[in-house]
Amino acid sequence: MRFRYWFMGFGSAAILAALLLTDPDKGLMTGMLVLALVTPVLAVAFAHLGRRGLFDYLDMQKVAERAQDSPTGAGLVFLGVCVVIFGLLGLFGKSANAEVPAQAHQYLPTLGAEVSRIWPGAPSREYFGGLIEHESACPRKSSCWKPTARLKTQREEGAGFGQLTRAWSKTGALRFDKLGEMRDAHPALRELSWATIYQRPDLQMRTMIIMVKSGHQRFSTTAEPLAFADAGYNGGDGGVQKERRACGLKVGCDPQRWFGHVEHVCLKSRAPLYGTSSACDINRRHVRDVLFVRAPQYRGMV
Repeated sequence: MRFRYWFMGFGSAAILAALLLTDPDKGLMTGMLVLALVTPVLAVAFAHLGRRGLFDYLDMQKVAERAQDSPTGAGLVFLGVCVVIFGLLGLFGKSANAEVPAQAHQYLPTLGAEVSRIWPGAPSREYFGGLIEHESACPRKSSCWKPTARLKTQREEGAGFGQLTRAWSKTGALRFDKLGEMRDAHPALRELSWATIYQRPDLQMRTMIIMVKSGHQRFSTTAEPLAFADAGYNGGDGGVQKERRACGLKVGCDPQRWFGHVEHVCLKSRAPLYGTSSACDINRRHVRDVLFVRAPQYRGMV
């Protein structure tokens, strides 16, 4: 066995063990990383099998041997096979990444430009792809990755990629207007309005990025600022701070850590809100779904 096999095998095992030992989410984050790495390996395997199936009459070992006698002819055959492998790899690779909605590709360049403009030092650019996918209720075709995505009830309206929300009381009085608050607080959002929100995907993205960046800065002293920021994006930073205080009063609960600590101290309503899910259920699922399930798909795409 060659040294490189031992090096790659034991080296990979050592790195995997280190990732598991330092995983703040008890293996889930490491599992998602391994899954992301396995996907292209499967694409390569299927491409290889496809090549062998199409050229079952071609012995590549003999081609390599013939290259010693007729390098030009054998080389051309080998080059042709490489072209076929490349095509198959592109086909299977596309299928392997089918979990990214097709309509997302139309808006990912705009998202990348907005992240670079608003938060060039973002610790996880792919996070915003996952956030849009979650907020626009993918894989629901009517809303997934569509700036026209809308949640509308008699007392609430959520708009666009980030579901910017306004709500009314039973009497019809406006309770809060997140869109208006963000526009008034940030000059970069001065063109934001309810009259045009559904036609401005760039402003929808910009608002999301500013909100998450602000939350990340607010929780920058914690061990997991992006997790806290995501919980705040969904349920309000004030609620997260109250839950951190409550966590600090519990034995063994660390208010600086979300997963396994503040995550389990929910002060939101547990009454059914949508179906059987409560506000507490929705908020806690939001963090794990965006960070670990959806965001990794967009790594390198934002």
